[in-house]
Amino acid sequence: MKKMVTFDDIKEMGKKWAKDYCKALNSSEEYAKAAKGWGIDFEGAMMFVWDPSGELDFPIKSFIDLKDGKCLGITLLAPDEEPPRPPGMILRAPMNIWKKLANKELNPVQCLMNGDLQLEGDMGLAMQYSQAALMLADATEGTDMSFIDQFDVGD
Repeated sequence: MKKMVTFDDIKEMGKKWAKDYCKALNSSEEYAKAAKGWGIDFEGAMMFVWDPSGELDFPIKSFIDLKDGKCLGITLLAPDEEPPRPPGMILRAPMNIWKKLANKELNPVQCLMNGDLQLEGDMGLAMQYSQAALMLADATEGTDMSFIDQFDVGD
């Protein structure tokens, strides 16, 4: 029988990843340039929802506070926890897709276009900042992704 992962199993690793990811975004001159103006006249916070797959039987939600090319903070939310405010965009995919995005096996813009990555929000705005979206994916290189790798999230 397959072992199921609980939120408590990933909570501390996820919080460390969130801190590292925000730091990686803030260290990226490319991201700062590509995301210049993001969140100035609109809500720039995003929520990444990693839907269940494999051993993961609950969604992992990360509230990412972004503004004008900077990460202001990331909050890892418990399965029943609501974000501090409604995000301007929500990106949703099964955990196995997020893992492939983090490992650069998939392109985030192509995933949006083919429906592997679903967007709740303004698609035109997302496309306007498509270079920033690529930089969001690239920033995972500066983080410890072992919390994803140690669990079976499916193919």
